[in-house]
Amino acid sequence: MPEAASPSGVIAIVRLRREQAVDEIVEALHAGGVRAIEVTIDSPGALDAVRRWRERDQALVGVGTVRTADQARAAIDAGAQFLVTPTTMAPVLDVADRAGVPIAAGALTPTEIDTAWQHGATAVKVFPVDTVGGPAYVRAVRAPLPDVPLVPTGGVDADAARTYAAMNCTGVGVGSALVDESTVASGDWAELRRRAEALTTAWSEGQAG
Repeated sequence: MPEAASPSGVIAIVRLRREQAVDEIVEALHAGGVRAIEVTIDSPGALDAVRRWRERDQALVGVGTVRTADQARAAIDAGAQFLVTPTTMAPVLDVADRAGVPIAAGALTPTEIDTAWQHGATAVKVFPVDTVGGPAYVRAVRAPLPDVPLVPTGGVDADAARTYAAMNCTGVGVGSALVDESTVASGDWAELRRRAEALTTAWSEGQAG
């Protein structure tokens, strides 16, 4: 993932179904220490949000759930600074490579993880990691694949973030435990900031050992 994402280690995943990706989300996340935000391409107004959030320059802004070359190009044209995928698709990796845009490709099994890395992923999003054992699974995978930058995603809370940081993962992707539909709908930006602070603090504690 982008180097600037590493200070907090937390990549906030903004996945919405009904609510718009409003600017207050970025403000609250930034105030809580998050420095990388992924808005999924299927969220309402996702690409418009990317354009606006790039201008605010408060965090690296990426686009997630990218599954096709056309989606990758649209995200990059909108100003995405990184891409995140749920799967490893060669055409998407090719678009990112040609544009010089970092990409975290989704994979789960050791074969998938190594395939994504060997085919040019900047990092590998281990997803959905909570369904296969979480930290215990990542620890097992890292043994034969120590050179692959891993971004565990799925069911990540503060405790898990702390553990993954201690395991020298590149970062963690955090979705509904950080940004969820009801919090955005209610405009509870103080709660969003609190969650961000808890996660980024946990990551720092894990790195410190």
